[in-house]
Amino acid sequence: MRRTIVLALAASVLIAPLARTYAAALNPQEVERSCNDYTIAPAQQIASCTSILGLYGTAEANRGLAGVAHLARGTAYGRSGDMARAQDDYREAIRIAGLAIAGDKSPLFYNDRCWARAVAMIELDTALTDCNEALRLMPGFAAALDSRAFLHLRQGQLREAMADYDAALKAIPKDPYSLYGRGIAKARAGDSAGASADIAAGTSLQKGIAEEFAAYGINR
Repeated sequence: MRRTIVLALAASVLIAPLARTYAAALNPQEVERSCNDYTIAPAQQIASCTSILGLYGTAEANRGLAGVAHLARGTAYGRSGDMARAQDDYREAIRIAGLAIAGDKSPLFYNDRCWARAVAMIELDTALTDCNEALRLMPGFAAALDSRAFLHLRQGQLREAMADYDAALKAIPKDPYSLYGRGIAKARAGDSAGASADIAAGTSLQKGIAEEFAAYGINR
């Protein structure tokens, strides 16, 4: 699953007037956090992501970060009802992950593309292939297990989702995304007590996780 990455970034020319307004008020690290903050208004999240994409530029070293920002902005556009722009950003995130794979067939990049496709609800069969390839290259890779679990959850495959979340949590017991996702799967499977425990644990570990899952269309 997506992990928010916060880095110190150099100042640069920003893109839209609204983006410039937010960037003037916040430092780059705070703008990046806002890009990945699903508790704020969609317009503010979109502006923050646009600002950060301007700072990242087209440098190859920033591709992964740009992919995360496109995915976050796409989800924010989706929250605002602008599905055309959301699809554009989703497809750019998928394209960026593909470029990374072309240069380095790393399990991290296969997981990135699996996750991007799962969030976007695009090419879900291919998303599963990407997650499986990440796990073939790195057995037990917790992030890929989490992404595959989320993909199963998306498709209503609750048994498979819980099995992958269990495996991911065996590797990283306090991962908030896996805990929260497993809680949703348990809720949908009728395990109210188990769902409440997992959702509470995930929520306590990650601010805004409920809003993020809701932005992806995943609610209890």
